[in-house]
Amino acid sequence: MKIFIFCFLVFKSLTGNYLDSKSCAECHDNIYEEHKGSMHHLSSIHKDPFHRAVKEKTTLEKYDCAFCHSPVASNLLALKNGEEKPNYKSTEENDGVSCFYCHQITKVMEAKHQNINFYNYSGGKPTFFANIKDPDMSDKHDSQSNEIYQNSRVCMGCHSHKYNSFGVEICNTKSEPIEPQSDCVGCHMPKTNGSPVKVDKKGRSNYATHDFLGIRSNEMIKKAVELKLIKTKKGFDLTIKNKMGHPLILQPMRLKYGQTTIERDGNIIWKNFKASPLEDKEATFTVTYKNDAGVEVLPPQAKGVLFKNNLGANQSKTIHYEFPLQKGDKIITQWYSLIVRPELAKELRLEGEFLKIYEGIKTQIIY
Repeated sequence: MKIFIFCFLVFKSLTGNYLDSKSCAECHDNIYEEHKGSMHHLSSIHKDPFHRAVKEKTTLEKYDCAFCHSPVASNLLALKNGEEKPNYKSTEENDGVSCFYCHQITKVMEAKHQNINFYNYSGGKPTFFANIKDPDMSDKHDSQSNEIYQNSRVCMGCHSHKYNSFGVEICNTKSEPIEPQSDCVGCHMPKTNGSPVKVDKKGRSNYATHDFLGIRSNEMIKKAVELKLIKTKKGFDLTIKNKMGHPLILQPMRLKYGQTTIERDGNIIWKNFKASPLEDKEATFTVTYKNDAGVEVLPPQAKGVLFKNNLGANQSKTIHYEFPLQKGDKIITQWYSLIVRPELAKELRLEGEFLKIYEGIKTQIIY
């Protein structure tokens, strides 16, 4: 516990001369525009309706999630302990996971409850860290290469694991065993054409995009899994392979599933579920939690796991379906992803993008 408190004091030392993300646009206009629309910038309860709805329903007395959702708040420890409340007028809170925050991380310490980021900043002209071969120096900051940005270790300060106050793990981005070759930055921040700066470009023609592509990207959804259908004597097999370097389900309130139909003479004669994908629990991936009475609750309230279907990094599973197929029958499987389970979105009164169904890859065979 003493180590944990000390680490929060390290966070508080960050507040000497905070540079908000908008200030970075003076030189890094393209990167700022990308970051501005990303979930890193929109991570706080002031900008993310989903995050705000979960907090208001589960932890009104404190803001424990500020550790990762508003990490540059000057009163971070007070927010976490419930001594102070979030303030929508705070620039630091609204900046979310800001440019300044990410590029000040010097190392990541592993801890049981959740990992912890460390900084070297104590005021004055900051040094920004990144995966750079030719560091630039400017009147705003110095720059320096850091290995944790090259091997994606920098992401594990927030995207590793998280336990709630009851000791239940509610998030886990790690695979077991941990894949040392996993490349978070290379996958979620692919190279894009253009220069990272407006001036003194030095012939640089590409940079790592700061959109932080994820579940809201159809491009990423299509890369996530591989689907394979194989005929059998009494039906067919569906194999689902997770192609990612981390588990298929990271944030437990997500919903991902394979929808399979059989068409005969142009008509759908069978589907693996009628109303909800959870009718086919083998082909539906999500995690739900329960309280002591066995009633489903949100992750911060969890005392145990109610339902869990997940795939580890590069892991596969095969589902067997029996059905009296005829020659010429068409079997089609389509992959879908949702930011939040529909019934949960309704409970939290979420609309718009939270009801959107993102389409992944599709495969089919003729029997």
